[in-house]
Amino acid sequence: MYKKPLTLLSSKTWLSYLLAVCCAVLAGCSKAPSTTYQTYTERLSNTLEIQAPSLSKPAPISPLLPPNTLTKGSTISLVELASLGHCKLSLLISEHNNQLGKTAGYASVLKYQIEFVQNAQQCLSTLKPDSNIYKTLLNAKAQKEQTLNHYFNLMLYNELELKNTWQASSAELAVAPAGYSDTVAAMQKLVQLKRHILNKHYLKINSADIFNALEQLNKYRFNQLLIYSARLQIAFNNSATQFIQSQSIDEICPAGKNKKVATIVSNVFQKFYLKEIQPYQANLAGYLETLLPLYSQLWLDEPITNSQINILIAQNSQNNLLNQLKGSAKKHVTWWQNFYKTCEISPI
Repeated sequence: MYKKPLTLLSSKTWLSYLLAVCCAVLAGCSKAPSTTYQTYTERLSNTLEIQAPSLSKPAPISPLLPPNTLTKGSTISLVELASLGHCKLSLLISEHNNQLGKTAGYASVLKYQIEFVQNAQQCLSTLKPDSNIYKTLLNAKAQKEQTLNHYFNLMLYNELELKNTWQASSAELAVAPAGYSDTVAAMQKLVQLKRHILNKHYLKINSADIFNALEQLNKYRFNQLLIYSARLQIAFNNSATQFIQSQSIDEICPAGKNKKVATIVSNVFQKFYLKEIQPYQANLAGYLETLLPLYSQLWLDEPITNSQINILIAQNSQNNLLNQLKGSAKKHVTWWQNFYKTCEISPI
């Protein structure tokens, strides 16, 4: 996981930090969206005088698949390295070698591999093509180019900002969450980086984007909260729909009799589902409209991605996150449409 070095903060920065903490505390004290759903189903069950449904949480997503181990590639000896002293690549390799034996993050490893490829081409232009060092460096460059996507997947698999995207969370995405725009920008940087790797446009890569993106993802955890919250709302929709479908509309509003119970049930639906749950789910769907294609471009059909995640992010899948959320909500509302039609009362 990416960590920033410890630095002293100015008084202005401390004030901003304290304000952010206060906002976070206030947000933490706000009602979780799942609490609203719980209240909604409890009020329905109390009015209908039956047991409230159990709002099942989604099953955990299976872990990502560990990447294969690479065979050791070409190495540059100290003697050969000395002959590259005129190249920027020499300093890059020396700094990397000085880190051997120390723990290097997978993002750092990817950054080094990219910068090696970028600097190797410039260095090759200064060497004689028939020299041994030229052939060694050319071979090392080719091997690293072939394995860049592997190192990218290693980052996806190991860096917590990305790996935790698919893990359950103890928190839910707030009704008015922070970090959406920054998260989209961070994901776009990673997608662009991967695209440049696959298209072999190595010189177009800005390696600093790796840490800039991870910093934003670590700051907000927006992806993890969004995916977990969407799956939670899908599960709640399915549980609540199964519950109301088990009720007879004709018994709730018998023909020619008092519609008091039907009116109360309608008020519960309007107060909790229409005014709170539906707008929240619409926001989740809006976030997914933008982020799901980015998830797909990063993870879909990669060696580390299991079939469960592939289904959730495949844009042409009826069972992807966005379609499940929309479909489960539509199915729930359809029952209510039949309810209002049968009971002949207005939903407004």
